[in-house]
Amino acid sequence: MKPTTLLLAGLAAALSLAAAAEALAVHPHHGYHATRADRIARYNAANRPWHGDYAYTPYGTPIALVVPPNAKMHTSYAWGVSQSEMVPLYHQFFRDYPGELGAGYGRQFRPTPYWPSHTDQFGVYPVRGPW
Repeated sequence: MKPTTLLLAGLAAALSLAAAAEALAVHPHHGYHATRADRIARYNAANRPWHGDYAYTPYGTPIALVVPPNAKMHTSYAWGVSQSEMVPLYHQFFRDYPGELGAGYGRQFRPTPYWPSHTDQFGVYPVRGPW
C-alpha cells in the first residue's frame, strides 16, 4: 500500500472512534446517556427540597415514598374541580446518599390537617429510588 493511503485509512479510523466515543458519553453518576429530562431533573433537584411543607404525622417529619427509578411523573390529587395535576419527579436517591433529613434542619413542618384537601398535605413525597 502507498503510505498516503495507509495514513488516510488510519486517520479515518481514528476519527470514527473519536466520534463514537463522543456519541456514547455517559452521565458521570448514573452510567447512562443523560437526556434533556435528566438535565432538567438534576437542575431542579439541586435547587429544590425533595419534600413539601407538611410532615407525616406519626414521625413528625416528611417521609420519602420510594418509587421506581425510571418513574418520571406522579399524580398529585386535590379535592375539588380540576385541581389534580401531573407533577414531574425531580429527586432521586443515589447509592452514596449522604444522609437523612434529621431534625428538619431547624425547619418547622406543618401537621396534616384534620380534613386534608390535597395529597401533599399527608407529608409523604415520592422520590425515585437508586439505580
